[in-house]
Amino acid sequence: MRRLVWLAFALSLAACGPFPRDPDRTEELVRESGTIRLGWVRGTAPEREAAQALAAVARATSARVERVPGDSETLLRDLADGRIDLVYGTFAMASPWAKEVHFGPAIGWRAAPPRNQPAARFAMRNGENRWIMTVEQAVRP
Repeated sequence: MRRLVWLAFALSLAACGPFPRDPDRTEELVRESGTIRLGWVRGTAPEREAAQALAAVARATSARVERVPGDSETLLRDLADGRIDLVYGTFAMASPWAKEVHFGPAIGWRAAPPRNQPAARFAMRNGENRWIMTVEQAVRP
């Protein structure tokens, strides 16, 4: 009986596939296409750390960055709808968009700024956990 339980457990784990997952396959599609579709909020100053993180993500995925400028509302909607892969801009964690997209850590800050304080950061699609981990690992100092 015990072996049967372990076998069932092992089979269920194997069926789960690699963790973390991207239900909408963001990282996989970036790798396949060789392109990171980056929404850049107009007026957002480029931070050196953000450029370094973006270069690290591009290396990790063997992809080039295709920059799409726009306003934050349009870009965040395009991100939530899967038309772009990543958005770079100045956002507060308390943004109403935090229910629609995942805001990464503040770039260039030693500690997390207050929730209402806008800070340069990347936004990613909610639930695309493998992609989120790839981007956030590149952002870490």
